[in-house]
Amino acid sequence: MFNNILPKHKQNKEQESNMGFFGQDCKIQQSKQMKKLKIDVKCMLNQELLVMKPNKIDQQIPDVKIEYCIYVDRKYLKEIQALQEIYNQEEDVVQLIAVCSLGIKIPNDQDFHFFFECFDLLNQNQANFRQFINNKPQKQLQRLLICSIIMKVQKMTDLIISLYLDLNLYVLMQLTLITIQYESTEYSQYFYSLLIQYFQFQAGIYQKQITDPNLQKIIMNVAQVQLQLLKEDILLIIWGQKQMQIGTLFFKSMYKKIENRKKPFLQPLQKYQFYKTSRKRTTTSANTDYPHYYQLLDEAQGKQYLLAYQESPHSEILIFEKDQLQYIKYSEEYVGVIERNFWGTQFHIYDFGYPKEVSGKIPKYFGQERRELVVIQYQTNIMATQPRKFTASMLNLINNQILQLAQMDPIYNEEKECYQLNFFGRAKRASARNFEIIDPQDNNIIYLLHGKWEKNLFNVDYRYPMSMLQAFSFSLSSISKKFLVQ
Repeated sequence: MFNNILPKHKQNKEQESNMGFFGQDCKIQQSKQMKKLKIDVKCMLNQELLVMKPNKIDQQIPDVKIEYCIYVDRKYLKEIQALQEIYNQEEDVVQLIAVCSLGIKIPNDQDFHFFFECFDLLNQNQANFRQFINNKPQKQLQRLLICSIIMKVQKMTDLIISLYLDLNLYVLMQLTLITIQYESTEYSQYFYSLLIQYFQFQAGIYQKQITDPNLQKIIMNVAQVQLQLLKEDILLIIWGQKQMQIGTLFFKSMYKKIENRKKPFLQPLQKYQFYKTSRKRTTTSANTDYPHYYQLLDEAQGKQYLLAYQESPHSEILIFEKDQLQYIKYSEEYVGVIERNFWGTQFHIYDFGYPKEVSGKIPKYFGQERRELVVIQYQTNIMATQPRKFTASMLNLINNQILQLAQMDPIYNEEKECYQLNFFGRAKRASARNFEIIDPQDNNIIYLLHGKWEKNLFNVDYRYPMSMLQAFSFSLSSISKKFLVQ
């Protein structure tokens, strides 16, 4: 289809593409003679546009100049790093690629002319620049934004984004697509995170205080836009007379970055792993030592791999990649949660996904339904006449099968009048929190060993098929305060 469309533009291609800012013919002029820098702009249509909006192609193609060139002052070659990176010194030309996708039109020569005018003004006086573009139409701002992203002028990009007073979901989606399309990683990640937070807010699971000014604008303008989830991977966004239909596959690479960052915590490894769980209590209050903070530390180097937070004795335990200013569920560095009952006898461990109740409200590649990784059930033992006893089941993250686990039974030593278990030198202190998890079919296969080393410090040794998050969760569940178990 694309090949059938292009020929109808080739008739006027020479005339259109050879015209610069000042109406001169690019073939006749030589940039060195003019003391001007020649920029060849080659415009391409993203193939995804043909797939997602085939009925709109004929409407959009006539507005696209397949090729054109512009002449600008040679000073910009020194002042704009992006031009230096694509400058062909031998031919004395900058070859620039612009892409049209998902209804986002490519900048034309007038847009680039406006960009360089704004670039000079910004360098002279930032306040005058803001005043100059403050009342410009949103379409012109959007094209200026595209130009600033192509040219990698961060200061201009930041200022333009701050001037989007009418920011809503429709505009946010356009900004996200623009920054992804032009590989502006910093901005695309930021806008993508705003989209995730917006969908969480709409689904009723957003738990942070809204402090980001752009997110505040989007939430305030939520009534302006209609959002329809046609399928789990197809979005329809309607703003007045404007409509945008988007396949969320476009965001797959962004979501995979999040998954890949959390993968080490969920990936079982074949060899034995040796870690320590460290508990830190809060000492600022005379009435309680909560909240509690837990670190999973590599035994060899003491490096922190995971951090957990428990607000009160009865509350859930949130697990994160690293320290947080605020410990918020479903935030960017949230890894999982341990949900417990009031008495501390039952624990359910989940990964970083969202609850099943909000399925169908969050699009694909903006989140996923959470998986239950471990279930632990403690027997009540108020009088402490017997060692702690629990049963557990665990999701094997390799084959997605449920694995039933057994607890190694300690042996009663009549001489010492106590229960004992061989911890192979990994437990220095006697504790009700010392335990071993084994294969029910083979007592010699120890999946996890948990031994108290000193006050608030426990060894956590585990092996395949247990993941780091699952092993840490067993440790936290054991340490967490219990009211019917001694």
